[in-house]
Amino acid sequence: MNVRTERPPYAATLVPALTRIQHEFGFLKREALEEFAKDSGVPLNRLQAVASFFPHFRLSPPKKITLRVCRDMACHLAGSAAILRDIGAAADAQLSVEGVSCLGRCDRAPAACVEIRGAEHESYFLGRSAEELKAILDACRNDSPPECDHDADQKYFAGDWVIDPYRGNPPEYLGVQKVIAARKASIASAGRMLAESRKWGTDKIEQFRRGASGQFIPELPVDDAVSDAVLAWQTAADWANDRSLGNWADVLLDEFKAADIRGMGGAGIPAVQKWKDVRDAVRTARARGDDDRAFIVVNGDESEPATFKDRELLLRAPHTIIEGVILAGLITEASQGFIYIRHEYAEQIAACEAEIRRAEALGFCGTNATALGRPFPVSVFVSPGGYICGEQSALIEAMSDRRGEPRNMPPKLETNGLIDLPTLVSNVETFAWAPYILINGGKTYAAQGVNGWQGRRFFSVSGDVKRPGVFEVPMGLTLRELIHGEQYCGGIAGDRPLKAFAPSGPSGGFLPAKLTAARGLPRAHTEKKEWQALAARRGFDPAATELDILDLELELNLFRALSPTQALGAGLVVYAEGRDMAEEAVKSAEFFRNESCGKCVPCRTGSQKFASLGSHLLDGSIPADRWKNELTPLITELGKAIEMASICGLGRSVPMPWRTLITFFPDDIARHLAASAGGSQPKGDMR
Repeated sequence: MNVRTERPPYAATLVPALTRIQHEFGFLKREALEEFAKDSGVPLNRLQAVASFFPHFRLSPPKKITLRVCRDMACHLAGSAAILRDIGAAADAQLSVEGVSCLGRCDRAPAACVEIRGAEHESYFLGRSAEELKAILDACRNDSPPECDHDADQKYFAGDWVIDPYRGNPPEYLGVQKVIAARKASIASAGRMLAESRKWGTDKIEQFRRGASGQFIPELPVDDAVSDAVLAWQTAADWANDRSLGNWADVLLDEFKAADIRGMGGAGIPAVQKWKDVRDAVRTARARGDDDRAFIVVNGDESEPATFKDRELLLRAPHTIIEGVILAGLITEASQGFIYIRHEYAEQIAACEAEIRRAEALGFCGTNATALGRPFPVSVFVSPGGYICGEQSALIEAMSDRRGEPRNMPPKLETNGLIDLPTLVSNVETFAWAPYILINGGKTYAAQGVNGWQGRRFFSVSGDVKRPGVFEVPMGLTLRELIHGEQYCGGIAGDRPLKAFAPSGPSGGFLPAKLTAARGLPRAHTEKKEWQALAARRGFDPAATELDILDLELELNLFRALSPTQALGAGLVVYAEGRDMAEEAVKSAEFFRNESCGKCVPCRTGSQKFASLGSHLLDGSIPADRWKNELTPLITELGKAIEMASICGLGRSVPMPWRTLITFFPDDIARHLAASAGGSQPKGDMR
């Protein structure tokens, strides 16, 4: 008899326990770790291995006050390096001053975080000068910390977002109701078919209905024929292999296909493929009589410098994400959902937890999800930090009570994810669009694009623009409209010319204001259909050998065809004329060096080599002839080795800032080089 056995929900143990200990003592007190190890049976060395990996955990008592200042991209442009030098001189027995990787507040740079020993959460102070931060620290020393800045202070108008199908009204989970109705209709259709073809009476049909809905009553016997019919319907096998029966969700998945909605984390994989893969893996497990649990995981880690769009979605439209998780759970038949959020996003964590409680009260999720007819708990998993956990397999490792190091794949997560069971991991925005698409239709979403492209998406823009922020835009909007449009960024700060543009945080390197056939445009670019179509839309000569990047339209496929880095992420950074791109590339190299998990040698040592080389370049210790004849070829060779041998996308991104610096901004390099070969050799020779 094939009856689905309900198992307890999965819950991580180590990371939550370490978090509780740190909240209680301000650090991971050894005695508390030893007590937990004894009570749980987890060896102390494993606790130490996990704790030492994540930057949020402290293994020794902190000072009374810790100031952390972001040193990446927009914050570096806003003078964070000078702030660190200035305030760092005031560090003493009470105060620790540290540089930190991106805090997710690039639109109010420089971002600073103040942690007071014993406080539950860090406090953020955004866009403050060194003098203002000193006054804040003085107040903290006197036990009278000032009111901090909040993400809710930013005036984003979520009511104008197309992504929210409720537009400020109470969310009714209409997409979930639509899926529930489709599933009920399929079960009813299957019941009628069984009644006709097998002459089943009302008792058997009711048993089938309960079983297909996941509501078998354990105390009551179940006819084997009914159990087999339920399994056939659940796996779309034999008589149930029809869209009106076991494949009832295909009609809904067609909406995602029509929308051409893709993963918004950077890879751009069609979302519908992941959903189908997880559903198929669940069906396979059921057919074999194996554990048929599966998981839905929202990747809300968002630690890439310049990327902060998910911060606003999690805060201002959490219902779209919660509904997206429930929709994915229904369509794939997953058993549990998680929203993985970085610990720096306390307001966002609170907003999601509040919406989960509301959805539970409505019966749409939880252990007693009455509207669904089966349990589907949803919870927030708070990340203990680390950029690498934005890589989906590293995120799953963190949720599995292990160090957040990327996996070697295959197998893929859709078949072997959390606790080796099927797991769907997608970006916050991908889930957030799901309700709109199911409520309004995939073609309606696709029609939101412009210039021949489909759909809408969010970009976070920072750097040298008058109005940095998060913008929901139609796909195909030109970069010119985004940067200079009054409804968007309103132009470049100081009305200076554009010098460079980072299309995907540090991972996409830096593009110059103009791409040429000799430098940047792909080989035989005029023969590419994407080029010819762009020329027709933008009104320039299709035989042109130069492209103003402001004429590029914001669409991943176009960037892959025409951009030298082939990257278009969510975090866009604008650099005005006068910026030193050598300095920016070095800061990006240092970011990758700092955030490499160290699992694979090419990334660990290669990122360190690039960062070391950068420091020597900026201090003027590299002779021009050595740079040209020895180091430039070596950088190229090292970059290829890192790309080929690294496990995950972090390693493959490490060479990009250097590669684009050398290609497009040689003058910025030249100003840092020593005039003659008589200069000193850099310490830590690249050879």
